Amino acid sequence: MPFNPLYMTESKLTLGDGANDFAAEISGATLVPSSSSATWKGLKPGSVFTGGGLATWVLTVNVGQDHELSTSLSNYLYDNEGETVPFSLEPIAGGTGFSGSLVVQAATIGAEVDSFGTASVTMPVQGKPTRTLAGA
Repeated sequence: MPFNPLYMTESKLTLGDGANDFAAEISGATLVPSSSSATWKGLKPGSVFTGGGLATWVLTVNVGQDHELSTSLSNYLYDNEGETVPFSLEPIAGGTGFSGSLVVQAATIGAEVDSFGTASVTMPVQGKPTRTLAGA
């Protein structure tokens, strides 16, 4: 079976009303699941039970800071901190996408001398992202 691993070069990221594609302002985006499990042990051999819960998800984006342009991602994150908004991520623009709702978090502001201002921000996703196949 042919395999085509994800190679991120041209992506699409929208937040809020979807009017702005912020992909030019990020150097990376990842949807990260985090799951937990619990184990209960009794006092007899074989009396061990393990259960697992559903994953919780976050969207982490690496942002190039721009606080001058009113429509920049940096300003969007700052202005909408704490708001729940829709999002859409296409790791390959025009390909399979993932969408849902997330809680906007503000990003770090500032940088070291003689360097670009960058930030990494992690935003909690409400439930599991929905996958949309390319062309669907």
